[in-house]
Amino acid sequence: MGLDIPEAIRSLLLLTNPGSRRAKEIHRELESRVAEIAGSCQVIWRDIFSPPDQELAVDRAVIVGGDGTVNLGLKWLQEAGVAAPVALIPAGTGNNLARGLGLPVDASEAIRIAFCTVDTRRIDAVGMTYDGATRGLMLQVAAAGMPAHIARRFDQLRHMPVISYPVRWIGDPFYRLLALRTIASNENRSFEWDIDIDGESMELSGSALFFCNEGTIGGGFTPCPKANVNDGLLDVCLLPTLGFRETLRLFRQVSAGTHLDSRDDIFYRQCKRVRLKQSSYPFLVDGDIMGTPEVIELQSFPASIELVIPEIS
Repeated sequence: MGLDIPEAIRSLLLLTNPGSRRAKEIHRELESRVAEIAGSCQVIWRDIFSPPDQELAVDRAVIVGGDGTVNLGLKWLQEAGVAAPVALIPAGTGNNLARGLGLPVDASEAIRIAFCTVDTRRIDAVGMTYDGATRGLMLQVAAAGMPAHIARRFDQLRHMPVISYPVRWIGDPFYRLLALRTIASNENRSFEWDIDIDGESMELSGSALFFCNEGTIGGGFTPCPKANVNDGLLDVCLLPTLGFRETLRLFRQVSAGTHLDSRDDIFYRQCKRVRLKQSSYPFLVDGDIMGTPEVIELQSFPASIELVIPEIS
């Protein structure tokens, strides 16, 4: 079936990640589909590591890649001054952001929606500053403590030549296995933070600290079940450091998103702005490790991103 491009879309920007294996595979299908619309729609190709164009005017921007690529793509678009609606074509290992937003992960269907759907929805984004430097926007979730250590190990393994393919192929279940191994080994399970939440300062300690714009994170976990991408708020969830058996129980509860109802030892707040101070630990944002910042500032920007999301009939 051919692509039926709406009259309102006469120029498309395709942002791709040249370092993504899955994005390279989808790139071939994209080239074939782009050939179908030659003459009726101008298509501009860019990679997310190229210098952003200045004041680039297009009718739609399409980011092709996994959760981390989406984060980098939004930063590229912001620096280029692109104000067009943004469509996502998932091409990562877990594609957790697309799943959380109800977008298809099948390449052909995702391309059709990105090119042909006129329905859009404005969602919140979270501005980020690390150690005083602005670092773009977050759409889904950031995490410190045990989840960031697990994600760093997952990232190391998926780039090792011998085992990278099975790690990528297994995806979320492999991430869960790493989480269980970390729990069993008693490593990286206790951390301390100084945090300011909407002007209220406090000291926190625990195993995992989440900052959610949308409630889920890779591995099939729902640390912030109250999070909503349309409420203008950032959800903060702190999980306590517990013994082995109780941690396993908490693991299952967070997987199901029932921990807030079944426990009274969970710290949970909704806010507009957070300032976090930590030791030089890894920090996880939308599926990627963003270095080891010591001072992190997060602020919710309501309805700041216009995403292409089809209406559910």
